[in-house]
Amino acid sequence: MPASGTGPNGSVLRLEPLRAWRFVAGKVSALGAVTSPPYDVLEPALVRRLTDSDLHNMVRLILPRDPDLGPRRYDEPARRLAEWQRAGVVIQDQRPALYVYEQRLGNALLCGLVGSLGLDPARRVVLPHENVMPHWVDDRLELMEATDADLEPILLAYGDGGAASDAVDLARSGEPWLVADTENGAQHRIWRIDDPAVLATIAEELAGHEALIADGHHRYAAYLERHRREPSRASTEVGLAMLVDYNRHPLTLEPIHRVVPGLDLATVSTRTPDGWQVLPGRVDDVPDRIAVSDGSDWVTLRSTRGQEAPTVALLHEVLLPAWGVVEADITFHHALADALALAGPQQAVVELAAPKLDQVLRSAVQGVVLPQKATSFGPKPRVGLLFRTL
Repeated sequence: MPASGTGPNGSVLRLEPLRAWRFVAGKVSALGAVTSPPYDVLEPALVRRLTDSDLHNMVRLILPRDPDLGPRRYDEPARRLAEWQRAGVVIQDQRPALYVYEQRLGNALLCGLVGSLGLDPARRVVLPHENVMPHWVDDRLELMEATDADLEPILLAYGDGGAASDAVDLARSGEPWLVADTENGAQHRIWRIDDPAVLATIAEELAGHEALIADGHHRYAAYLERHRREPSRASTEVGLAMLVDYNRHPLTLEPIHRVVPGLDLATVSTRTPDGWQVLPGRVDDVPDRIAVSDGSDWVTLRSTRGQEAPTVALLHEVLLPAWGVVEADITFHHALADALALAGPQQAVVELAAPKLDQVLRSAVQGVVLPQKATSFGPKPRVGLLFRTL
């Protein structure tokens, strides 16, 4: 985000050093083997592979099993993390630092700073851009409180970085503190920044910026709720985050598709309101299109009115109500193939186009919140390389 100075309530963007926890290489099969993607992109087949890869894989912490147990389902990851700490499987860094994290997968690069993010309840400098689902906020909060840890960094993006981005690039020219390779072919490297003068320079520059929450809205909402409940505890004033300068290290922006029980193509064709053109088939060369499939056939929707709002907003504000959809029944899928595997005559898949970055930024700055699961920014930081205890 562009530099903005101090917010009206005195808020500034703060990313503070922390003593991060990490796995010990000699205590696990490999550092990469114990990591996981974030909880909300884990499909069942991947969960099984990760669970089998190492007894200490982070999926055993971030994805509690057996929801029928209610709140007690979080006891198992809490006990497991405590055992790993006692056994020295995970250890805490001796000195506070900001951590430069780099992830490479083919031509894709994720690079930025990991630290303790100062929370911003007034939404002056840490800007959400999409809505949240309360049950997932509660889930992440209960896991956080049971384990007494922030296990997954959220992902923030800001623009036009200066001294902080320079410090990131300088650190990457040295020998990494931690190196790991993961099963998807990605290479991960981490460096430490603990020089007080460099940390002060980073803090001074970041204080003049805003940051967009690119990924992790539910986790950030859980941070805020925890602070609301225990405002006097210093540990609730911050949450684990990775901050990326999207001008130097651009992020990808992909859509998240919907599976809509009870919806068929006849309803889409006959009840789509004025202002939309309904085209037969899956038409790829239509900008800002919405395509709907029952697994066999497709229709493509195109707005005939100029619009600035992302199509995901129009889907939820205009089309779903017109089709009589119960939003609570919708499921969300990052991969179109996973969504199409569930399609049927009475269960349609809605394929969305990715919003444009300037649309997302404009919405966030204006305080407009898009529907839940509106975007998928990436690459996403791997879970398990660094985490924070409360």
